[in-house]
Amino acid sequence: MDILFDIVIPIGPNDIKTINKMIDNTKKYIIGYRNIYLVSYDPNINIENCITINENIFPFNKKIIANYLGKNDRNGWYLQQLIKFYSGFVIKGILNNYLVIDSDTFFLKFTTFFKNKLPLYNIGIECNIPYFTHMNKLHPTLCKNTYYSGICHHMLFQRNIIDELFKLVENYHNNSFYIIFLKCINTTDILGSGASEYEIYFNYLHIYHKGKFLIRELKWENTYSLIENNKLDYISCHWYMK
Repeated sequence: MDILFDIVIPIGPNDIKTINKMIDNTKKYIIGYRNIYLVSYDPNINIENCITINENIFPFNKKIIANYLGKNDRNGWYLQQLIKFYSGFVIKGILNNYLVIDSDTFFLKFTTFFKNKLPLYNIGIECNIPYFTHMNKLHPTLCKNTYYSGICHHMLFQRNIIDELFKLVENYHNNSFYIIFLKCINTTDILGSGASEYEIYFNYLHIYHKGKFLIRELKWENTYSLIENNKLDYISCHWYMK
């Protein structure tokens, strides 16, 4: 029996021009999903066969983030990271398995996310030291535990594993995960890239759940263009590259 999963796509103001195309590609090429949830800054967004979730139902927002980090261009980026972590708990009725896809990521070939009942993970090559400094502040056992990067613009999350991660961090700091997450970000870093939800989860899997997932490599590129390339499995077309 195939393992069902839901899809979560956070949507910000910069995503509006291309989100319909992105959803079309997601519906066409992602195999085995049940629902698509759009966690949006605008609750009035309506896309066929998708469920729109108002991001304001989450226990944090840009104002709360600014209380910890100050006014920062990255605050919306951190908000989306926390939305990805918390979607499994906040969205009513969501499945334990949910695939997060960045809203600027366009799948180009049919893609599955389970093999022999094990979740599949793609890899990247990014290595940003502040990400690992941040995760080590969350808990001393969290560190870079694999040569690969988990940053590849999508990731299958499992609520039961995130719950373990949250409890590990919350018991260590005696506070809510999202508050700890924000407090541990280095706001003096010149590049402002102080945390990565994908690296935290990916390395947590390698540390605490070896043998319970599979690595498979998809062909992908960061790009400034929506021109489809039949040699790639997907592209990520970042607004800041345009």
